[in-house]
Amino acid sequence: MWGRESGMTLLEVLVAMTVLALGVFMAAAIQVHGLHASDSVRREGQALQLLQGMLERARARGALSAVDTAAWRGQVAAVLGGQAEARASFTADWLMLEVSWPVAGQRQVLELQGRVQP
Repeated sequence: MWGRESGMTLLEVLVAMTVLALGVFMAAAIQVHGLHASDSVRREGQALQLLQGMLERARARGALSAVDTAAWRGQVAAVLGGQAEARASFTADWLMLEVSWPVAGQRQVLELQGRVQP
């Protein structure tokens, strides 16, 4: 007759280690995804601050000079990276601003428009 067994079999240990490894890998994947999302939100916040700053500068001066636009484009490139692009255009009393930058092979675009009284 078989005596009373104690402990775990090799198969049970392998299954437990596999489940544990999958849990650790899933936790690491979630952490990486969270870091990417956090970086994306940070860049969007920075882009929005740059857009709002430019709009307020134009509103304060009543116009937008070429020097202001060039300085703003330099700030966008410095903050969001060398591949970031910034556009500004006037239509009547409306200033339309756009900033775009690469994210995971695609371009993220943020636009802002506002009225500028001369």
